[in-house]
Amino acid sequence: MATQPPRSGPMRGPIWQMDFNAVPLRDAQERRVWELLVCDPTGHFRQAQYCSNQEVNSTWVAQQLRSYLEMAPQPPSAIRVFRARMSSILQRACNAVGIPMLPSRRVYALRAWMRERAEQVYPQETQFTYSPEPPLEPDPPDPIPLPDKLQGERWAFVTLRARDLRDAETWPMEFGELFPLNWEALAPDTIIPGLVIASRRALPIAAWLSGMEPAYLTVAEGRLLFEAGLSDCYLFAQLKDEKLQAEAEGFAQRQRQAQGIHFLAIQSDFRAQSFAGFWLMQHPF
Repeated sequence: MATQPPRSGPMRGPIWQMDFNAVPLRDAQERRVWELLVCDPTGHFRQAQYCSNQEVNSTWVAQQLRSYLEMAPQPPSAIRVFRARMSSILQRACNAVGIPMLPSRRVYALRAWMRERAEQVYPQETQFTYSPEPPLEPDPPDPIPLPDKLQGERWAFVTLRARDLRDAETWPMEFGELFPLNWEALAPDTIIPGLVIASRRALPIAAWLSGMEPAYLTVAEGRLLFEAGLSDCYLFAQLKDEKLQAEAEGFAQRQRQAQGIHFLAIQSDFRAQSFAGFWLMQHPF
């Protein structure tokens, strides 16, 4: 029987984000080049290291992690990994250095850095041959119904201004997670969309969500989907009537206008002045 996740507490250090994958480069023998990327949530601490095709294993990754731990300003409390097919190698490497691994798509700083390297670094690489190939993305999983224990009595699409969301760190909340944002890149009046779930069971709902690694909300094919963990996809709601469809379309449009940034809030009722849970998220458009 599943048990309720423990309540969130203060972390000993930041949660790093990591990826290990082949990049669009070839070595002198026309073999694929791999790359290990590790960063902290702010993106200020970044480490990138190429890896030959023959060295792709957990031992090599663990060696790099040990060197990063020595130079990091603060050791991590855990490391998030989002790529399912590499999770076994990365899990063994994390075990070797004694750092917990979190299967999660809450790797927003890492994804931004990956886009930056794809656009600015690999095409200019002189050490290897640039050889772009279409990325092989797995088919998205079919959504499964949201578990009963996570369903509130009411929910609603809402919005906040970016200038108000900047103060979220000071808001009273029992569970949840924010992530560092470059607020200067967002106009103060930018509208940030969100979803609020209201329930008498707000605290247990927030506790369960805390252990699921909320990643992002998405509107697709007349449905509101909740993406979490490494590859979990839940059907939050069928958008059946025209009014709800229009609200969902507005939510999705504001997501795009706000660089994918949005939030999920859990409250005892819509008038509550505190949050049982609050997650800032970013859609990977």
